[in-house]
Amino acid sequence: MQDSVRGVVTSIVAGDTFEIKVLDTGKFNENKYGNVQSIRIAGINDPELYPGTYDAGGIEKLQHREVRCFIMAVDDDGNAVAVVQCIH
Repeated sequence: MQDSVRGVVTSIVAGDTFEIKVLDTGKFNENKYGNVQSIRIAGINDPELYPGTYDAGGIEKLQHREVRCFIMAVDDDGNAVAVVQCIH
């Protein structure tokens, strides 16, 4: 079964990555998740243009939104790679 977390987007890290404040984790998750989790959107590769800057391409619309993330993997940087669903 796929892990999932639900939370509020607190910051945009890059054009494909954001952090959430975790509100709930899936009942049957195989892994543990902290209070803050870095999420990279699966299927999108939009790295930083320069250190500390990014071309958000619409990801900024997730700021302060509640999302559910269905985690597929963890990348080399420790980000959860997930399919993201907006709840509100």
